[in-house]
Amino acid sequence: MISLSGKYMKNLKQWLEHIESFHPEEIELGLERISDVASTMGLLEQSSKIILVGGTNGKGSCVATIESLARCYNKTYGSYTSPHLVRFNERIKINGQEVCDSQLTDAFESIESCRKNTTLTFFEFTTLAALFIFKQTSLDLIILEVGLGGRLDAVNIIDPDVSVITTIDKDHESWLGDNLTDIAHEKSGIYRNNAINIVGDKRSFSLLKFQKHLSGLEIDLARVFCQKFVNEAEIEMVVNSRIHNPNRLLKQNIECGIAAFINVFSDSEIKPIVENRNIEFGKEFNIASIISNIEIAGRFHQVMDSPVTIVDVGHNSQAARNLVQQISGLERISTRVIICGMMNDKAIADYLTILDVVADHWIFVDLPGPRAAKAVQLRDIHQQKKLKSFVSIESSVAAAHRTAVGLEQGNVQIFVLGSFITVSEMLLYLPNNC
Repeated sequence: MISLSGKYMKNLKQWLEHIESFHPEEIELGLERISDVASTMGLLEQSSKIILVGGTNGKGSCVATIESLARCYNKTYGSYTSPHLVRFNERIKINGQEVCDSQLTDAFESIESCRKNTTLTFFEFTTLAALFIFKQTSLDLIILEVGLGGRLDAVNIIDPDVSVITTIDKDHESWLGDNLTDIAHEKSGIYRNNAINIVGDKRSFSLLKFQKHLSGLEIDLARVFCQKFVNEAEIEMVVNSRIHNPNRLLKQNIECGIAAFINVFSDSEIKPIVENRNIEFGKEFNIASIISNIEIAGRFHQVMDSPVTIVDVGHNSQAARNLVQQISGLERISTRVIICGMMNDKAIADYLTILDVVADHWIFVDLPGPRAAKAVQLRDIHQQKKLKSFVSIESSVAAAHRTAVGLEQGNVQIFVLGSFITVSEMLLYLPNNC
């Protein structure tokens, strides 16, 4: 619908429905189409410093750490992450605040005017919207989270000052490959010759060393770099503190964020990370303050106190292993109930098997959408793997939570896991019960 003034008179809900409708595939990897539109709109060149964050797990924690650092050092910043949990606006933030509907609809109108006959996926369209909004704002820093893979992901049209790969493991195998070498190749596509390139762990570093197209690039381990700025014993103490780190974010991902931020605001020429880099920020580097000020939803996030209810969006085998460590670190005072809904294209059997060691009772749920696995499918996999825990099914996350609360006279710890959608359903249910 176009008004007499030439504007597309759509509210945000109508725009989202519109951009979902005109590309037949939810995912289509490749940069040519989005690059053409971005070039037409003048979005490929941004005046801000840019950090690109990719990896199988830990991207959200890394981004949130960088945001906390930006707040601590009075840097203006924009961040683009996906998917959202409750509101689409969560994906694009300026200085930690979600952008308003009018900023999004203005961006969508500009993209629609420029794209002509070019078809764009939902993610490509929204990536352009983020870049459009950031360009309209005077920012010190832009943080872009990779949606899928790296090499052919929409955000990779932008050349970063710093690129981070938090970790490499199996996920989205139908798109990225079924082995770690192929997945490493896709993720390493966000690295650049004239940028700082960071990787978060030794195994991922080893995988990246064998990527032929990286032969001219310099990469280093973020954990080694952070030791130059933060006392190792101090960061261990703060990360392990329930007061400073209530979401139990992993040290590795926090260190990746620290390394990225320190490098992007170095006054020296961009070069490989070196031991004697000397950076002055104007005030003491306070790791406790930085970690305490991290704001992130959906990552081992306690959303209820009675009974204790924790949500986490992790949905692959590596995330499951991390969750086992986090859950095991909690004081066990009750029955542990896992409410779980998952997408059909995930490694469900591996995920359930890994997490079963900390589960007393699984409640599997149906989720909305064609990609979602049915609760009965999850139950059947649980039975096929002969897992030890008790299992039941419910039609929704809300129904499962009510059932969990009624177990053992409410003496339960509840974990809502398996998908962004599972966590979203729990957060939408919360206002009626808190």
